[in-house]
Amino acid sequence: MTTFLSTAFLQQCFAMHRYDLVVKRVTSSGVVVSCKACKIRHAARLGPWDPTETEGATRPATEEAIELITCATDHLAAVSVQTVDVQRDCLEIACRQCRNARPFRILECVTRSLSGGSGL
Repeated sequence: MTTFLSTAFLQQCFAMHRYDLVVKRVTSSGVVVSCKACKIRHAARLGPWDPTETEGATRPATEEAIELITCATDHLAAVSVQTVDVQRDCLEIACRQCRNARPFRILECVTRSLSGGSGL
């Protein structure tokens, strides 16, 4: 199993296979996303997004994280990756059912190839 410590792999996967990315798990510290096309799993540790760096973000990040965990608990299939921006270290998660998108700061991203092992 090959492991990479870079957000660039998540962004490349998002750019090439956006509709093949599936949110597998959401926890209080981050999110696990797998790509059905390239058999790669990305585990991102997330932090609060700084509201001064983006327009329209007025609520505290802890509230955003609680809402995301609630969405994932109630309807995980509707939760998806909306945007990945490695220059700003931003990962935006959206819920089709709630019609909300939530930005988070990517603190760390671990990418593992599932083709040669059991994954995360």
